[in-house]
Amino acid sequence: MKITRRGFVETVGLGTAAGVLSDTSFFGRQANAQTRVESQSGVYDGGIMQLNQNESARGPGPKTMEALHSHITKRVGRGYSPDHVRELQQAIANYYGIETGNVLLGTGSTPLLQGSARAFCSADKPIVAAAPTYATSMQTARRIGAEVKEVKVDSKGSIDLNGMAEAAHGAGLVYFCNPNNPTGTVHGRQAVDGFVRRVMRESPGTIVHMDEAYINYADPGAMETALPLALEFENVFVTRSFSKAHGIAGLRVGYALGQEQTLDVIRNAWGMGDINMLGAIAAITALEDKEHIEWERKENAEIRAFTIAAFRNMGYEVADCHTNHIFVNVRRPASEFRAACLEQKILVGRDFPPMHNTHCRISLGSREEMEKAVQVFQQILA
Repeated sequence: MKITRRGFVETVGLGTAAGVLSDTSFFGRQANAQTRVESQSGVYDGGIMQLNQNESARGPGPKTMEALHSHITKRVGRGYSPDHVRELQQAIANYYGIETGNVLLGTGSTPLLQGSARAFCSADKPIVAAAPTYATSMQTARRIGAEVKEVKVDSKGSIDLNGMAEAAHGAGLVYFCNPNNPTGTVHGRQAVDGFVRRVMRESPGTIVHMDEAYINYADPGAMETALPLALEFENVFVTRSFSKAHGIAGLRVGYALGQEQTLDVIRNAWGMGDINMLGAIAAITALEDKEHIEWERKENAEIRAFTIAAFRNMGYEVADCHTNHIFVNVRRPASEFRAACLEQKILVGRDFPPMHNTHCRISLGSREEMEKAVQVFQQILA
């Protein structure tokens, strides 16, 4: 029996994962990237359910898709100075009520994270981050010979702000992912404000990077953007991405917000890439489509609640999260759980030290995908 939207929500309310679908006939054999042939035939990802990359299972909203289709013209053949990129920078500035100089565009968040680590870290200026958290900044710091100071999250998966502030003394950069990847936990406005002001007071030469890639998935009132702090303090900046709730990961668009002189240092330290005209028009449309983003948040929240309830009913701990992924204590190495899932044509997250021997990150797919996935998880963990 197929679970309707109403039935899905009622299932969550009952705190059960009963009634999920058992048919797995749509699964293929290999976890390969989509090929041109697969795209034409309607088969994606080699038949493997992709619950490993935290992308939106629903993709771009209808308005964004329409904008993309309408801009696929002969004009794409004249794109060395792509249309709409400056328009995107202005649209972001207008959205936040800031100047264009307070916006730095990147081809996704990756060059922004790499650039900030190169700009502010060195052999005598370490980077401070939670453990586990998103690793790009730390990987870059290690590559240039900078020390990495990792502060383990607490027993609930939340970032240890006191530990981070203490480790920040003399650091070049603090990386603060809020909501955090992979744990999904979040810190509210008061906690973030107190943390940033403490670092600015106790280690005034340290830069604080607030990564808000998942903010659009946070429950209302759970957190606020740190942009006001970035506008107040030169040593604070924020990054955002269009790869998550906005659903255009494949078009590679991200941005940083902060004071112009701080963003200039990041830009000068590493190439930000060149956003293409289709990425720019998609990002403009997605940014302005607030109705779709709210729908995406609510859809994800219901799917998240359903999936968390399934694990908790089986007796497994899941951190309270505000993202499009969950972090589950599967009480075994993530590699073992991942291998068992892959045998059932489901791909879940990579290892996240130091919790890789107990916890696994699972990205949230569509309703239909999670209905199928939950039954597989139940079978594996039984």
